[in-house]
Amino acid sequence: MTMKIRVVRALKNARTRLRDAAAAAHSTAAVNRDLSAQELQHEHQSLETALDQAAGSLAAARTVHELDRVADHTVVYRLSVADATRRHEVAQAASELTADQLRERSRQLHTAERLFEQVEHRRARRESRAERGRVDDMTARRR
Repeated sequence: MTMKIRVVRALKNARTRLRDAAAAAHSTAAVNRDLSAQELQHEHQSLETALDQAAGSLAAARTVHELDRVADHTVVYRLSVADATRRHEVAQAASELTADQLRERSRQLHTAERLFEQVEHRRARRESRAERGRVDDMTARRR
């Protein structure tokens, strides 16, 4: 079965657009992943600062209630680190998913490009044969 060049060209163009859309989605996911990593780093720094301040509060604590306040203060920072960790894991998973989709779309585009090249090559060969036939016919008429 002969494939029409217009159909193959349309397939290649569609695959190109799909690959470009996948690249944009991956770019967005990568930016979100990087932002969540920065946020996680910031939360870790905040926790470290809170723990450094808690050392002084623990040394000055005289009652169980004061110890409880120090624990409550540091728990907030620990929870924010845990939340930032979860958000980063979600962003990391989304980035990996979009990277996989981009790889798949790139493979599909590569296949469509090879198909386009094959069809184009066959068409050029047919045209070359037809041209040779016309030249041979013209040469035969002159004799």
